Amino acid sequence: MESVAKMYDDAIAKGARPELIELSEVPDDAIVTSVVATGGGVSPEMMMRWGGRGGRLRRDLPFGRFDPEYIRDKILENDATWCPLNSWSKIPGPDFRRKAWERLKELIGGKEIFSRLFFEISPFVTRDLCYMSLEGMKAIDATCAGYRAAPEISQSGLNLADVKCTPAVITTVWGDLLILEEVLCFQRAEEIVEGIATYSGGVAGGPFALTGKEAKKGMIPGCISFTIDIGKAILKARESGDDIAEAIVDASKGRAFKLFEGKIAEYWQEPKYSFIWGMVKIKGTGKYAGHRFKAWYKNEFHISWLDDKPYVTSPDGINVIDPKTGWGLANFWPAEWEPGREVVVIGVKNDERWETPRGLKLFGPQHFFFDIEHVPIDKIYKNFE
Repeated sequence: MESVAKMYDDAIAKGARPELIELSEVPDDAIVTSVVATGGGVSPEMMMRWGGRGGRLRRDLPFGRFDPEYIRDKILENDATWCPLNSWSKIPGPDFRRKAWERLKELIGGKEIFSRLFFEISPFVTRDLCYMSLEGMKAIDATCAGYRAAPEISQSGLNLADVKCTPAVITTVWGDLLILEEVLCFQRAEEIVEGIATYSGGVAGGPFALTGKEAKKGMIPGCISFTIDIGKAILKARESGDDIAEAIVDASKGRAFKLFEGKIAEYWQEPKYSFIWGMVKIKGTGKYAGHRFKAWYKNEFHISWLDDKPYVTSPDGINVIDPKTGWGLANFWPAEWEPGREVVVIGVKNDERWETPRGLKLFGPQHFFFDIEHVPIDKIYKNFE
């Protein structure tokens, strides 16, 4: 929380004035960008080859990925042993990702980029709000994934709207620059970038361009302002001493539901295929005493069970928060999940377009290979009550 505040304060000191505009305000002929990117677990092979056993991961960075500065040092160190450099080798600088945007601009004929789209609700929203402001861009109040985060490139409203995701320019922390010229579909783009990320410190990706008209077809509007309203409600409840979970539900205007409360009983995690996978189990307290809740995650939570019976599932969101602070526990920081910690589970109904047959193929339980029928969260909640 402090690092996000510092990031914002530093950007404001540099002259940033973040501004949100509605999706409807984007000109049809404007050029905007989205991304093909994924991030999660670092493969054991990469840990051993580039960082020794366990590697040196940055736990203050999302995904616990390799520290870019550290990798630059390791490139030079390994040049003397198993990974000799060539005469044309270039050591990546701290701005290695900028090359992707520069190359994309070349591919689209030098056209100006109006804005960069948010893929999902995540801590990156604050970062990108600041960056876009410093670059003279206005941010758009919409996301690809809707009212939650999503682990896969394919879980995008642009996919639902049949928008093309190529050509895309992909970078890695090693300074690699790759152009994805053609691809079978969004899901295949996901698999390609997963493969690159698995052997690139756990993260890889980059931008592709589309028009404002295409963005309006696929983006889900209002998601960023929705989270701002939730954040304001949390801060107000903390100051007044009111129930934070209730404040979240009230501020959501019918989109959020309190699903469970209790104490963390178990938590485990396994990094593989550029993702982190695992399960949390929570023992109920208060109104939920005598009940058990568990949820499975692939980066984010997707499948949950109440007393071993299927409960809320993707595409609806499942969020675990600290009831005293409103802080959302992230699977990318396992230390937050200490046994005995009091938590509340808040579910959020995603946009209705994910309830379509194609939406459920992309984001429902079967997509994650669970033979479970998705029931919309509002119907499940009414049944439980």
